[in-house]
Amino acid sequence: MSNLTILNQDLPDFLQTAGVSDLTKKLAGKSGVKRIVPKNGIFRKMVGSEEMGKIKGSLDAIIVNAAPHVGRIFYAKQWTPESEPTAPDCFSNDGQAPDAGSSNPQSARCDTCAQNVKGSGMGNSKACRYSQRIAVTLVEDFGTSLEGEVYQMNLASKSLFGDVNQDNCFTFGNYAKYLANNGKSLDYVVTTINFNEENDNQSVVFTPARFINKGEYAVTSVAAAKPEVQKMVIMTPYQAEATGRQLPAPEAKAPAPTADAPEPTKRESKKAPAAEPTAKKDLSSVVKAWSDEE
Repeated sequence: MSNLTILNQDLPDFLQTAGVSDLTKKLAGKSGVKRIVPKNGIFRKMVGSEEMGKIKGSLDAIIVNAAPHVGRIFYAKQWTPESEPTAPDCFSNDGQAPDAGSSNPQSARCDTCAQNVKGSGMGNSKACRYSQRIAVTLVEDFGTSLEGEVYQMNLASKSLFGDVNQDNCFTFGNYAKYLANNGKSLDYVVTTINFNEENDNQSVVFTPARFINKGEYAVTSVAAAKPEVQKMVIMTPYQAEATGRQLPAPEAKAPAPTADAPEPTKRESKKAPAAEPTAKKDLSSVVKAWSDEE
């Protein structure tokens, strides 16, 4: 049987930005949140546990929403590739206290939790992992039926904190501060997302590429206001697992503290606290292609 020629034809003008209909998604069983999962140097487009496509190399995106706080996520059971997907035992959206939906809260507060102490996880790591969600549109989708489609990305600690020895690249926390320090808005620029060359392609870094143009602004401003996009960066018991685990969750070594147990003692860090990033050079020399485009 020959290929259906309709699949190679352009959509009518009135359907260009309609995307795949809800009816089709429902019947195809692909109605979950769309995600971009960075793994082993490849950005994978996922719906649920099914891979729908992949992007090799850098990713040009517009960040339309982000969780306001760095959250936490904890699994008590040792993770293996054969493990069945399960919800986390404990998680937090604000990084201060377990969410009400946590099935097995480990402490009343995150900062005094036994799972927040170095050595509670594998090696000298913490059993409770940092996590922050962002929502992005892809530049490559503009002008196609996927224009305005929003994808969820989950960032782990090495994508969130620290300095990067790659020119004009930042971890996410420093990237947001860098733009703000230069009077620029995170959601008004196209951001190039690359893998961190120093971390075996397991974490990502961020670089400003250019200002968004008028057509992109018209799409992203509408997308950002949608209730489903607002909810996309909020962790729930189901969504915490649906993002997938970027790092194996270590087995808990310490029981949850009780009312009579002393608070855990944090090990002193020998590293000096990192200062807020400042502009490495004039912004115009970093973002060469920025201009007031239509």
